[in-house]
Amino acid sequence: MLAAGAILWRQQPDAPSGRVELGLVHRPRYDDWSLPKGKLDAGESLLVCAVREVFEETAHRVTLGRPLPPQHYTVAGRPKTVRYWLAEADPHAAERLPDHEVDEVVFLPAGEAVRRLTYERDAELVRTALRGPLHTTPLVLLRHAKAVSRAAWSGPDVERPLSPEGISDLDPLGEALATLRPRRVLSSDSVRCAETVRAFARKQGLVVELEPHLSEESLRVPDDRHPAEAIIRSLLRDGPAVLCSHRPVLPLLFDAAGADPDGGLEPGGFAVLHHEHGHVVAIERHRPRGAGPAPVIDL
Repeated sequence: MLAAGAILWRQQPDAPSGRVELGLVHRPRYDDWSLPKGKLDAGESLLVCAVREVFEETAHRVTLGRPLPPQHYTVAGRPKTVRYWLAEADPHAAERLPDHEVDEVVFLPAGEAVRRLTYERDAELVRTALRGPLHTTPLVLLRHAKAVSRAAWSGPDVERPLSPEGISDLDPLGEALATLRPRRVLSSDSVRCAETVRAFARKQGLVVELEPHLSEESLRVPDDRHPAEAIIRSLLRDGPAVLCSHRPVLPLLFDAAGADPDGGLEPGGFAVLHHEHGHVVAIERHRPRGAGPAPVIDL
């Protein structure tokens, strides 16, 4: 059984910087205090599930931040895995009305929240979360979705489009990327990359920034320092962004960010590099729809 949720946090009102409150929910069915979470719907990604469950249980619309270690335990004799992220509280959230699932949502100072939590596994997760930065910025490195094979394409490679399978993956990919609320979308100028992010960018009200230095063709130009390295360094000083490129280019991009490619990405797969002041503090990797969840890797 898979589930997902978040540690909801906010700065304490009228408190010195660094003082935080955490959001807990009370479930009348179990008479317990826990972190907002819930089971995946059919075909749903972990990222989308976490955002949906936090909203359903707390009325907060959140952007996911740094990933946290998964929890593994048994419920009614069945193994259960819960994946968590940090998520800053929505200052405009309406009060959630009590119902049979959650009858109370409270924000408590971190120390008090740890003591209030019913389960030690939740308390330990909070203590782990508080040992790292609460606010981070995501940089997504995305490999384009599955394209028409080179053997089946007679035109220039830069014009090779997505396959029907790749196109079918775009909607769930866009839903997952939206949980990170990027403010920029960059792409190789190859058709298969631009097609991978175009619909998502349009839905988010963003323009796809086509960048020839992210293409496979750019690797054929000898250069001591590939221009894509400067793009990565610039993005690590900027806000949330998605960057779509190719399998041969991705190791260079990971290296420029000071991160381990760890075997690369499948077509349509992506890695989220969570950084603080330009320093990558955590990486999570997500496989394409139907390939199952990939592990979170904390640096």
